Amino acid sequence: MSTEDSTIHSDIEKNIIATNETVINEKHLDETKAFMEQYEDTVTEPPTKKELRKLNLKLYGIVFLISWTNLIFFMDKYTMGYAAEFGFFKAIHIDQGVNRYNNMNTLYYVGYIIGQVNLWWAQKIGNRKSMIILCLFWNINMYLTCTLTSYQGAYVLRFFLGFIESIAMSLQNITLQQILPAQKKARIGQFFMIANNFAQIPVSFIAYGLLKHTTNDVTPSGLPVWKAFILIISCMTSFTFIMIVWFYPTNPTDLRYFSIKEKVWIIKDIQQANGSSIETKVFKKYQAIEALKDPVSWYYTGAMFSLMLCNNISYIQNIIFAELGLTSVLNTYLVSAAGAGFSCACGLVSFFAMKYYPRVCNTTFVGIFWVAFTLVPCILMAALSWNVNKKVFLALTLLAGVFGCTWINIVSSYQSYCAGYTKILVRSAMSMAAYSVGNIIASRIYYDKGAPRYYVAWGIQSFGFFMTIVCLVLAYYTLSKRNKERLLAIENEGYDLKHKVKDANSDLTDLENKNFIYPL
Repeated sequence: MSTEDSTIHSDIEKNIIATNETVINEKHLDETKAFMEQYEDTVTEPPTKKELRKLNLKLYGIVFLISWTNLIFFMDKYTMGYAAEFGFFKAIHIDQGVNRYNNMNTLYYVGYIIGQVNLWWAQKIGNRKSMIILCLFWNINMYLTCTLTSYQGAYVLRFFLGFIESIAMSLQNITLQQILPAQKKARIGQFFMIANNFAQIPVSFIAYGLLKHTTNDVTPSGLPVWKAFILIISCMTSFTFIMIVWFYPTNPTDLRYFSIKEKVWIIKDIQQANGSSIETKVFKKYQAIEALKDPVSWYYTGAMFSLMLCNNISYIQNIIFAELGLTSVLNTYLVSAAGAGFSCACGLVSFFAMKYYPRVCNTTFVGIFWVAFTLVPCILMAALSWNVNKKVFLALTLLAGVFGCTWINIVSSYQSYCAGYTKILVRSAMSMAAYSVGNIIASRIYYDKGAPRYYVAWGIQSFGFFMTIVCLVLAYYTLSKRNKERLLAIENEGYDLKHKVKDANSDLTDLENKNFIYPL
């Protein structure tokens, strides 16, 4: 930490710790340090194979909770698109074109951008309290959607939903980073992505079941189908809220149903593997500035923006299928479910490739591979003659939607390839703001006059995929160069594990800590 940090200089208190040439106030240190000082000496032995299996099962339980929460978050994103087929647009007095639907998506992401300020108070109160508050208001918003009678009300609720959900993804990824080493987190992150894509499968089957057993957009009980559909999703958000209240941790020290030994093992593993702090409550201005000045932050921000130019494919594909006249309304849901299943399968391929071939299939390579894979169908969608069998367009649209594997790798990378808690939060805010701006543009490139081919949309998406590859290559090159320089210095000067843990506790950034090695 720089001695020029005005926050530290203006806050000279009783507990001062010196590390190398750095002066750090006690309250600026990692939140887990006090816990480790109390219990670390009581845990002298590493876990046995049996203890390790038990620990991993518990950790996977937390991973499941995070993946489930993310699945439900994405289910509500799909809700509006499906509800439109159930008379929702008619109920709130708007036309059936895509423009008003796009407006709702746009306002959602405007709320998402503004909501990034929430990361500031989230750092103050911790991940657990933040997620509970977010999920509470998320529940309220979903139930209020059932009361809508105008499109203006829909606009307001979608804006606030974006504001509410804005930092959830960042907090979830930070939680994963708190309990899993970087390389393992990158692999496990594929299940995070799988949950996103899987969300479309239950939504599609719920929609299919409702339409199959209702007439004239009304359930046997007299409830409009669109309200019944949203109520089902709302009930699932309520169940998720209960799980968050009961199980979600602030950091490894308050993991529910984990023993003291298990918490110590987790913290040691993270500190030794990552060399970065787990959590701090103090916002450090100098780290925020460093995040803004670091070119790697902008490479990942650019990658996120470029990739999200393509993100509306998943949300609008049902409308594309209908306009192409490829399927009935009912069959469209089944086709969407099949496409989501294919995306999930691609996520599993990524997981096993990264697990068994880590040297070749690293996070960046896997990310670039899937972007290149989806770039081809995008180009073909814009280039092929209209005389081609329309089923070809259906297949290409589904294939163009598997870029989620790249998205989760970008999310994992911009946090894992960084140290300093405030710097991680600021880089997350930068990337999520880019995520939102990209999605705002993506929601506008599909417009009524462009139907059914949407040449402009497919052209922009092809450009977005290409620029994503460029940004990922630049980030990887920069970080590889830093690693070579640092590994050479470490080889010459030496470096021990205790020093690495000390640097982690001190909450040094990756640029401050010259011994920090990026887990490429």
